Amino acid sequence: MYLIRTVRYNPQRPLDRPLGLDRLQSHHRKRITRRIQNHKASFAKNWPCFAFHRSAGASFDTTTQITPDLHAAARHLQASVTHAPYPPWDHTLFRISSRNQNQAGTSRETVSLELSLTASADIYAKFIDLEWQQRNRLLAGAQSAMKTGQPSQWSRLTGETVAARNRYMNVEPFAGNRVKLNVGEGVNDYINASPIQLGKRRYIATQGPKNTNLNHFYRMLNAEVRGTAVVVMLTQTHESGREKCFQYYPLSPEESPMQIPIDPESGDGFHGIVELVSTEEDHATRSQIRHLRLRTEAEDETEHSTQSPQEKDVYHLLFSGWPDFLVPEGEDRAALTRLIQLSAKLNSAPSTTSANAKTNGAAESEFAKSEQDNPRIIHCSAGVGRSGTFIALDYLLSLLYTGQLDNIPADKDPIMDTVDLLRQQRMMMVQSEAQYYFVYEALKEAFIARASSGNGHAIGGAEKRT
Repeated sequence: MYLIRTVRYNPQRPLDRPLGLDRLQSHHRKRITRRIQNHKASFAKNWPCFAFHRSAGASFDTTTQITPDLHAAARHLQASVTHAPYPPWDHTLFRISSRNQNQAGTSRETVSLELSLTASADIYAKFIDLEWQQRNRLLAGAQSAMKTGQPSQWSRLTGETVAARNRYMNVEPFAGNRVKLNVGEGVNDYINASPIQLGKRRYIATQGPKNTNLNHFYRMLNAEVRGTAVVVMLTQTHESGREKCFQYYPLSPEESPMQIPIDPESGDGFHGIVELVSTEEDHATRSQIRHLRLRTEAEDETEHSTQSPQEKDVYHLLFSGWPDFLVPEGEDRAALTRLIQLSAKLNSAPSTTSANAKTNGAAESEFAKSEQDNPRIIHCSAGVGRSGTFIALDYLLSLLYTGQLDNIPADKDPIMDTVDLLRQQRMMMVQSEAQYYFVYEALKEAFIARASSGNGHAIGGAEKRT
């Protein structure tokens, strides 16, 4: 007779700050309910003789008697879970242990499967820590200006000229880490954009352009990106009846070329056109890919003459399956990973990239090893939530595919460290709790997929995380 016991533990981790324990407990109850239902469905499909019962309280105990002919199934379950390739930074424990017991001369074997959900509480606590670190930075920036009169690393720009160029009042780059427009001395050089660097990979995170700063966006793109530019747009132009981003590119041949107006404040006459070369619907990445051609010209202030026109190819990738503050669901999740790989492929390839290369995306090894020192421009609406999540996943996936996440110490969390580094360069990156959880889930799925396909080491089994 075989006794199967499934244990689910709902941690009630105390926080050192009064940030709503009721919400924390409710959050875990909901997540645990969802996850046990998922496991019930999975087990029922593969082992229909297993029964599940939910007990009262914070833990879930299941006791099921199994007839001897299911011994092979139990052993298969034991092997599959014990050697499952769970990433080392994931603290969810899947453990099966077997032991023989003799009671009144009767031999019994007990198989125990423990699914600890402490990861849910840990991730939430880490997100709260990141939120407090961000608040402390913003407070330090404000206090530094008041006490010393000197801006700190975390100081924010103020003034009507700056506010007028922001899409949202509470989202802006740090004064010490922002893209400065290439304009003359004494001219307002502000654009709501931040240079981001993670390892050797570089990005520009920016807000969705407004109709009043079309000139500023293309001026930045023209000056900050070498050669072919890649722009990833992670929002629709309108969501829930509100404008999230101005349509700064031609949608169809009828709208091409789009005019880039002169900015009277700049004084250099920078202007140009954006031509639509081609458009395609990429089903693999569930995105619209536009090949644009940017033609610009400006005046040479030193010689008071017109500079030679400049031309730049631009690949514009529009991914619209990601609602604001939320995360991609269903097929959009896998499509986002392919979109990340595709954007890196286009950023490292010459402008003559074939349509087949664009559609198929990049191989994992090529994606991870490709030079990404030429910044990709990533934006959503505010340029922090979805943009930050995209950038975090791009960098972490590059580490994963090169094996740099295979042997992470138990006291290290590369996801938290990456988000913290992002927020040191631009406020609110990976803005919502759901987006922060999504990074863990997406990276875990990529880790398991890599190990299952034989392209990596199956690191992090249950025996390694006791």
